[in-house]
Amino acid sequence: MRSTFNILFYVNKSKLKNGKTEELKSSSLVACLCKNSATKTATSVLNGVNSLFGGNKVNRLEKENAQLHREVEDLNDQIEKLHTDMQKLKDSHERELKRTIEQHQQEVSNLKRILDKAYQWFPSFKRFLNMERECLQYGFNMEQTDKLLHGQRINYSGWLHSNEYRRNALANNVTAQVIRDEKRNLFLHINETPIIQWFKKQLGIEQKQRRDIRV
Repeated sequence: MRSTFNILFYVNKSKLKNGKTEELKSSSLVACLCKNSATKTATSVLNGVNSLFGGNKVNRLEKENAQLHREVEDLNDQIEKLHTDMQKLKDSHERELKRTIEQHQQEVSNLKRILDKAYQWFPSFKRFLNMERECLQYGFNMEQTDKLLHGQRINYSGWLHSNEYRRNALANNVTAQVIRDEKRNLFLHINETPIIQWFKKQLGIEQKQRRDIRV
């Protein structure tokens, strides 16, 4: 009897022990599963957050990169257009310059032809042009030169320049007049003296020549 009771007690104790063990195992398993589930959930949430923010940043960078490419392309187009416009402007300027030069050369050719005919028809015309150039080179202004070419006598004070001697001579209240000889040649006189002789006297060239001759 006592043996049977001991056996039953051992069996029940073993069942109770096994039941607690299985309950503990079940509790541990549930806790482990809950812990793994929470970890996976947190990881998923974290990955989602990172993906969300990371994706926005990537999208923003892609948009900025695309905008930058568009701006670079626009700038290249503007530079190309500028080069094209500059080339067109250069070509237009060269054509205009060429046309102007050709027109000027044509005008000079026409004027030369007219002058050649005028020289033939009016021999004195060339003499007047030469005298006009000489008067201006001596130092007379255009108004004074016009009067001289019309045969008028003018009073003059100032410097006169000699291209022959490359020197200036002071003319103090002198009279100047263009004289025509029998052959219709024109000569400029200062104080009724040919201007070449007047320069020699003013510059002391005559006296020097005389001293050289005496020596």
